[in-house]
Amino acid sequence: MRAFLESLKDLKNSHKHYIYSGLLYFMVSGLFLVPLFSYLLNRLLLSAEGGVLLNLDVFQILLSSNGLFVLSVLFIIVILNLLVILGTQLILSYQKIQGIEVTVTEAVLTSIRALPRLVTFEFLYLFVFLLLLLPLLELQLSPFLQRFFEMPPLLLTNLQEVRFGVLLYFFLLGGVFYLLVRWIFSFHEVFLARKQLRKALKVSAEMTKGKKLGLVLSVLVLNGVLLGGFFLVLYGLSQLPELFDIVLSRKVREYFITLSASVFFLYFLVLFPVNMHYLTRLYFKLKEVRNKEEMPPIKTVQWHWLMEKEKRLFEKPLRKSYTVLGFLLLGFVGTFVINSQINESLLYSGRSLHVAAHRGDAVRAPENTLSAIESALDLGATLVEMDVQRTKDGVLVLHHDTSLLRMAGVPEPVSFYTYEELSAFDVGAGFSEAFTGERIPTLKEALLLVKGRGGALLDVKVEDHEEETAKEILEILEDLEMKEHTYIQSFQYDFLRAIRAMDEKIQLGQIMYAALGRLEGLSVDFYTVRKSMLTKNLIRRAHEAGRGVFVWVIETEEDLKQVLSYDVDGIITKDVAMTAEVLGLSMNALEEEEEEEEEVSP
Repeated sequence: MRAFLESLKDLKNSHKHYIYSGLLYFMVSGLFLVPLFSYLLNRLLLSAEGGVLLNLDVFQILLSSNGLFVLSVLFIIVILNLLVILGTQLILSYQKIQGIEVTVTEAVLTSIRALPRLVTFEFLYLFVFLLLLLPLLELQLSPFLQRFFEMPPLLLTNLQEVRFGVLLYFFLLGGVFYLLVRWIFSFHEVFLARKQLRKALKVSAEMTKGKKLGLVLSVLVLNGVLLGGFFLVLYGLSQLPELFDIVLSRKVREYFITLSASVFFLYFLVLFPVNMHYLTRLYFKLKEVRNKEEMPPIKTVQWHWLMEKEKRLFEKPLRKSYTVLGFLLLGFVGTFVINSQINESLLYSGRSLHVAAHRGDAVRAPENTLSAIESALDLGATLVEMDVQRTKDGVLVLHHDTSLLRMAGVPEPVSFYTYEELSAFDVGAGFSEAFTGERIPTLKEALLLVKGRGGALLDVKVEDHEEETAKEILEILEDLEMKEHTYIQSFQYDFLRAIRAMDEKIQLGQIMYAALGRLEGLSVDFYTVRKSMLTKNLIRRAHEAGRGVFVWVIETEEDLKQVLSYDVDGIITKDVAMTAEVLGLSMNALEEEEEEEEEVSP
């Protein structure tokens, strides 16, 4: 407790150093390091065909020469950055305990000078943390190895299948944590006493012998109080909209996430010096250093011109430092804006997948109507999913249910009526008065609306007349020149087999609730599966067989984020607006293709 109180006292007396150094570091990181990381990652992702971000393709990119180079650069920058932060805070705390005035400039330059000695130390700690975190991460094997091994999505959840697996894992976690506590003062030994890493680990182990429990508890209590208070305040702020019934848009929620991360980083810049001061005082206490004279001196690197500038800055009263504070505030705002743009652009950018509007935009218009199709295309859907049925007189129309009860108020199926009789039903009034008079459209009317603006995903529901239905669909697509932009799916494989016999090139998909046996035997181009069926194994088998994977049906943002963690080729969503906003869709697929063709053509 005494060491903790003395640490707080040190910080109080030297708060300017830590405020300015912390905010300057935050600004430099936000304005330079984060954009640099973003630029390098974007350059790497742009080297991939289609810009896909997840799973197999990302792993292939990372193993390429460009990928390894970019990752190596990022890794080196992160390591050096961490070492400079650690060294700077250690020098500031050490010199303060000795009662020696030191500038932030000296601390940073001295840390940079010591980097060659510290690199080995940091690699060791990163290796230990990697062992700690690997079972919690979703890993990907190379495409070659995936033919023989299936990595589980989350190793920890699969440990339950192994006898004593979870117990063994937490036993190993305890061992890693024990080593971290045992080596907690090794950085001080490497930096202050200039010892080699092996000797530093040994000295740290001797210092903590018999004192590990007390040391752990004191550090945990210290950080628990500081972090607990911070998260309590942050949680309180997050509950304010619900408390006052304020509805926040997605943009505001995304900005709040970025702001929370920025505030946490700022808080970390306060929390980190407290811990470093505390550990440094414990270090000398455990080494039984009784007075300042016994503490080894540090020869700092000095740049007098910059040190003079810094001293003049600190000598000014806070009220006269408005220019500096304004500069730092500008840096904070700039950092926030840049990071917000980076978060928004990197979250799901570059995903090469189809977004199919489930029955059109059924949230804002009656499903399977021309109004729903129009709305879906306006919102950015690349495909419009439509349910196709056959009337009594053989006209193909859009309707989903086995009866017309829900949409038109009559219990009979579509096949009970001729198209002339069917067109008399109003399917819009039950949705909203604004859609009174909305009729069931024909397939041809729907495709005419889609043509030139997007593609169609036809969910064909037939119980008989498979060959006639297949022939009529192909004729309509041929007349409208829509074959290349249309996908056809069905539960009935007999229908798919019939249409495949008529056209080898048409894109066909099998809808599945469950699957057993060899899916490769199906003569289709993609599988449409429920999101509950998604597994790495299913997607791997599909892609190895040259088949795509579409997923239905996405209802919430949580559903979307879960599905996007898999390497799917298309999603069928009920909420087109939400999906388009998350994925950043600004135009439909056909417009993008036309623009690309114009750029390529002379």
